[in-house]
Amino acid sequence: MESIEKFSINLPLTPKAHEYARKFASEQSTRDKVKQVYLNTLAVYAVHIFLKWSEVETDLSAGDSWNPVIRRFNNVADLVVPELGKLECCPVLLGEKTISLPPEVIEDRIGYVAIQFQEDLKQVHLLGFISVLAPQELLEPLEFAKLQPIENLIDYLDRLDLAADFLRGDEEVAIKVRERLTDEPISEIAAQLERIYRTYDRYEWQYAGGEFLASYLPTEESVAFRGGTPVMEAQQNNLQDLAKELLEKLDEIWGDNNLEETAPVTAGKEQTNQLITTPRVASIPGMIKLSDWLQNIDSLLESGFQSLETFLNTLQGNQVFRFATAPRSRSAETEETFISVTGVKEIQLSEYCLTLVVGCQLESKQTTGIVLRLYPTGENTYLPSGVQLIVLDESEYVFLEAVARSADNWMQLEFRGEPGERFSVKVALGDASIVEDFAI
Repeated sequence: MESIEKFSINLPLTPKAHEYARKFASEQSTRDKVKQVYLNTLAVYAVHIFLKWSEVETDLSAGDSWNPVIRRFNNVADLVVPELGKLECCPVLLGEKTISLPPEVIEDRIGYVAIQFQEDLKQVHLLGFISVLAPQELLEPLEFAKLQPIENLIDYLDRLDLAADFLRGDEEVAIKVRERLTDEPISEIAAQLERIYRTYDRYEWQYAGGEFLASYLPTEESVAFRGGTPVMEAQQNNLQDLAKELLEKLDEIWGDNNLEETAPVTAGKEQTNQLITTPRVASIPGMIKLSDWLQNIDSLLESGFQSLETFLNTLQGNQVFRFATAPRSRSAETEETFISVTGVKEIQLSEYCLTLVVGCQLESKQTTGIVLRLYPTGENTYLPSGVQLIVLDESEYVFLEAVARSADNWMQLEFRGEPGERFSVKVALGDASIVEDFAI
């Protein structure tokens, strides 16, 4: 399994982030604690901004990391997502290859986000995240190979939200689970069930789920306690039946495809559903206008692109399968909700032939979704190691970035924009680069 650093997202650290970090760090009494609090604060604020751009609500002030007493005596970098729980934001310095969690953050977390700092602390890389693991796994240093792509964090939070809504509902299986786990927060129950759903085969759900339910022993006062108290065989069978029914209900809610989307990344696995709002900028004449693409597909040719369907017709043999999951224009006969179009352009970068795929979808009058993908072309199976797919804003500042490592056969970036905004797409390898300018 490969490291997923190639899917990291770059984020600038704003003056506001450093303002919080300096204030909190100045309250500490030792040099090590000053450094710890400073980095923890920057990490929390970076994830807060990422989720804000992704339209996920957070509550900075509700976390222990924003509490002066708790952060003074504990190594905490938590960010509260209302109704779902806490994400621990884990600082990673250059050269580090694992994440070691302090004891105080092993419980009461719905996930762990890895944030790598540059030496100048002007920007960070969001390397990925780890959803809830078994308690014993959290006691050991976490390898980067366990990281799921940061693009899938929003999907994970959506899954927890759906599960929490179900567990709060009035279906009999949800009521039974609440009765069993009386004092346990719904968010933690949802996270543990997602872990079982994701890490066990279907036939194992009832056993792993039954063990999870059995680890909480209700007293006569209906208060649940965590522990390893053995249960009678009949009771164990009942818990397994309850777990099986519950996970099958969640399977209906989540759908089979979600299981793949939250798995650790292997080369070529699709990275989808992570959308980030672009900064507001003005349109500039002469750029490729995506609004023209959406109004008239023939305008693709005028901008040097061709439709995905036309491009696929020119491919032979196994090359077609490489593009099987590429974003496609939606058919009016099957999906009338959105207007979308996908353009393809073959490019030459040094000695490498590559294919840039740009998909745009009109989601509303004020929102257009953009999907960018980069593929190898011709006989090449993999992207050249180190090739970068970059989104630049009006000031040519890096807004999103993906970097290919060995054995990657495609990579993707995805975001949202509004009419009149502009951006540039840069494909770079070493000193060679190609830039395409777009206006929404």
